[in-house]
Amino acid sequence: MSARIDAAAGAAPGVPLAAQRWVLAGLLGAVLLNAHHTALWCLPVALGGCAWQLRAAHRPSRLMGSAVRIAVAVVLTLGVLVSFRTLNGLDAGATLLVAMSALKLMETRRTRDWLIVLGAALFLLLAACLSAQALWLIPFYAAELWLLGAALYAIGAGASTPPPRQLLRLAGRGLLFALPLAILLFLFFPRLPGALWSVPREDEAVTGLGEQMSPGSISQLIESDEPALRVRFDGAIPPNADRYWRGPVLHSFDGYTWSRVRGDFGEPPALEFAGRGYRYEVTLEPNSHGVLIALDMPAGAPAELPSTLSTFDYQLLETTSMSSARSYRLESFPNHRSYGALSADERRLDLALPSGRNPRSLELAQHLRVGAAGDRAYVEAVLNYLQHGGFSYTLTPPRQSRNSIDDLLFNTHEGFCGHYASAFATLMRAGGIPAHVVTGYLGGDWNRFGHYLLVRQASAHAWTEVWLEGWGWVRVDPTAVVAPDRIGRDLDDVLAAAGGLHRHAANWPWLAATAQLWQAVNAWWQDEFVDFNMARQLNLLGALGLKDRDVEALVVLLAVGGTLWLSLLAWRTRRRSARRPHDALGAVWRRLEQALQRRNAGRAPHEGPIAWSERLAGEQPELAASLKPIARQYALLRYGRSCSSREIERLRRAVRLFTARMPRRAADGPRPVRATATTPRR
Repeated sequence: MSARIDAAAGAAPGVPLAAQRWVLAGLLGAVLLNAHHTALWCLPVALGGCAWQLRAAHRPSRLMGSAVRIAVAVVLTLGVLVSFRTLNGLDAGATLLVAMSALKLMETRRTRDWLIVLGAALFLLLAACLSAQALWLIPFYAAELWLLGAALYAIGAGASTPPPRQLLRLAGRGLLFALPLAILLFLFFPRLPGALWSVPREDEAVTGLGEQMSPGSISQLIESDEPALRVRFDGAIPPNADRYWRGPVLHSFDGYTWSRVRGDFGEPPALEFAGRGYRYEVTLEPNSHGVLIALDMPAGAPAELPSTLSTFDYQLLETTSMSSARSYRLESFPNHRSYGALSADERRLDLALPSGRNPRSLELAQHLRVGAAGDRAYVEAVLNYLQHGGFSYTLTPPRQSRNSIDDLLFNTHEGFCGHYASAFATLMRAGGIPAHVVTGYLGGDWNRFGHYLLVRQASAHAWTEVWLEGWGWVRVDPTAVVAPDRIGRDLDDVLAAAGGLHRHAANWPWLAATAQLWQAVNAWWQDEFVDFNMARQLNLLGALGLKDRDVEALVVLLAVGGTLWLSLLAWRTRRRSARRPHDALGAVWRRLEQALQRRNAGRAPHEGPIAWSERLAGEQPELAASLKPIARQYALLRYGRSCSSREIERLRRAVRLFTARMPRRAADGPRPVRATATTPRR
């Protein structure tokens, strides 16, 4: 019968209830650590499985039949498909593992089943580590590993489960013994190029910038205090006015939304740099737009990322997934200009305007254009209009219609960088000057503990670039004329004026210092541990004085270090074993048991020495005369008051003579054994 009823899960032989509770606690801890990226129904399913298992342990009940289990497994798999549209990837895989672990609890009976559940919890812990590697999560990961180690010890202890304090002590000591080997593997295990343990996640869009920008869309970014990038300069840092961090460039405009354009528009106009250059290293947080943020204007692509492409509009486009943080080095020159001719395709792209949209703005552009003597004069006229037209900078602008530029220029007169960059670029195109919108970040806060510049999501900014003959692409930030203090002030000052936590940080300097210290510690963790790659391994070899800094040297160091550590553990184990008293009497008796085991006359676990010898005397009379005296002598030495080495040696000789004269197999027939030769005397 396919739906045969099995025994209750609580009757699992060899796994006491205390050990089961340790395993269930470890499984629930692993599920909780993955709650942020698994399906919402995972935790209730896991709790249901654990509750069912605990109930079955106290009140034995019937397990589900195989047909029912298969049906439930299909339903859970369909639930994963509905939640993630796939079974691949870290999120879907972790959800499926949680579901199958909960289902496994419905049929857990033997020690092997509990070990499978424990193994699933360990894999869930690994999934949590791959999903989130923030420093504040490390204590939770270590505690979960400690808990699972204690559960493993509890299963191995069998019926006599030690108390919780002893289990935790044993698990902690085992983890400490494994820690040096883990450090050795971390430092010297060869790391392949790319992210071997990083699973791409399509939904991990944590950066504020994206493929599109509509007026009003950046309001949410300004409210975010999450880090966007960290920058370490080789020397002095640029002033606030030059801290324009270039990101995605937007060309296409439908009257409300600016979008990126992907296509081949030829080589970008050549750049000519002047003034001071800045060399720096960027650690960029994960994003979805795939653009490497750089100080405007970078002199080239980073050598560390060969998959980076330089586009026609000076973007540094990374062709691989940006689901994990990236570090790269660049050199930028704030003072630059582009020369040469603008291609016809790019000119057409940056002059395009939608028909029938924002008619009043187009009329304003024509009016200002007629009164301007040239392109530069027209740019100045538009900036003057924005500066003296009663416009204000606000973080909470009113909503706009499909004619967003008309609403800003003639109705609301309120907006922030996205509004003014959009309006300025539209007026430039309407006046015959190619223009596009550049999104990125502005400013940055110096961290005195970590010695780096922190650029947060709240620093998201938008400005424009216009093409002026003889000057090339020129950066124009219309926000600078509407709200000059927005450009010159630090971000902390702007946010403090807006209220919230930053207002308290301004009143209490220790709060700001504590926040900076925590950011510096997080940056150290990201740089030294999370971003530890092959290049850093080779640099470590160079610091150790190894000239041939390659993978072979890493393998040799790993092999030598691992051998030394394992040898040390073996030596320590042998020393501890040597300190334990040697049971010479037990060794003699085990030799006798092994000899009789080969004769198919083994001792049952419940039989004592004398009862065993009497049973064998009845089954194999040829052994009685020699075996009974040996069994009595062993019982007397084992359970008597004294046991001298001389008496043990006599017993050893008797057992040796008995095994030498005993037939090898029962089929060989009985052989006479003289009792007087093997019976020791006290």
